Amino acid sequence: MMKKAVHFGAGKIGRGFIADLLHDSGYSITFLDTFEPVVEELKKNKSYPIFLIDHDYQEKDIDQVTALSSIKEPDAAVEAIADAEVITTSVMATNLPKIAPLLAKGLKRRLEKRQDRAIVMACENAILGTDILKFEVRKTGILTDIEMDASAVWPNVAVDRMVFSGKHHGKQGIDVGDAIELPIERNKLVDPESQPIKGAEYVDDLMKYLQRKIYVVNCGHACTGFIGYHNGCPTIQETLARPELKEQIRNIALESAAAIEAEYGFAHDDMVRYVDSMIIKRYTTPGISDPVGRVCREPLRKLSANDRLMGPAILADKHGIPTPTLLYGIACALHYDDPDDEQTVAMQQMIDEMGIDDALTEITGIGKGTKLHKDIVAQYHSLA
Repeated sequence: MMKKAVHFGAGKIGRGFIADLLHDSGYSITFLDTFEPVVEELKKNKSYPIFLIDHDYQEKDIDQVTALSSIKEPDAAVEAIADAEVITTSVMATNLPKIAPLLAKGLKRRLEKRQDRAIVMACENAILGTDILKFEVRKTGILTDIEMDASAVWPNVAVDRMVFSGKHHGKQGIDVGDAIELPIERNKLVDPESQPIKGAEYVDDLMKYLQRKIYVVNCGHACTGFIGYHNGCPTIQETLARPELKEQIRNIALESAAAIEAEYGFAHDDMVRYVDSMIIKRYTTPGISDPVGRVCREPLRKLSANDRLMGPAILADKHGIPTPTLLYGIACALHYDDPDDEQTVAMQQMIDEMGIDDALTEITGIGKGTKLHKDIVAQYHSLA
């Protein structure tokens, strides 16, 4: 009998990354989503194509899939959760509270059916995303702490894969890169020696992999967007096509990598290779186009203390590592202005009303009067 998985979120990451690995690991997959057109399409076709960027967009069929509307079909979604061995998410960390009640009901039903513990993993661009999800499930009050641990295990993961919308061979699908990063906390699995998802890496110290990915790859990607916007480039690729901007982005990533290296002991040469393969090579791959507006959205989240911009800056400051180019990227983020993005509007309103000194402390938590605060403010004014 085929193994079963449930995945919250039928977007590009869900279908192009997590479901691809689940498919190759022998699971049938039920997507839970609120976007009716995608739900209906998956129900109808029972499969969808992904296209392999690094193999001349060769088509790969992801089959044994279906979908349910988490709004219109909650009872069926609860049953799917109750019967799944693996439950994953890619809904953005800010949306984890929204899915927590349905997940809690599904796990409650799982206990009623006396099923073995499921593996629940929040595959989000966030530090310890599964812990965040578990906290939100606890807040629902639907399960006690004992029931939560009796119904599931909750390993944290780090996620990284290049995914884009794509159309090839007359079909609409998802373009995916070969490079995959999915380290999973080994000691939180039911059996630490098991490998429930092929292609994942099972590690004992997840934090260093989480921070390496978010503080180096996500940092470089986000700064490419904000610097591209500041220089009038509509896409990540057009930003990196300008040699002086490409050099800036590489320097930002290397500054962030130096902080990670100092904190966790990664080898320097390995970190340089990581920067060049996971940022420079992947985002200059011919045929891909990543809009700056997509990359720059939700700047308040990206500027929070433990996220991709301020996180490496604070860590570097701890180790006495200068990061002038990274602070320039942060200043570009503070100048970002998209009237269609709610967080951007809130950020610019905060700066207008409070002034950059107080707004920077409010946004990032950095104390006024610190060297890091002064350096960022100086960079901000230099761009004005």
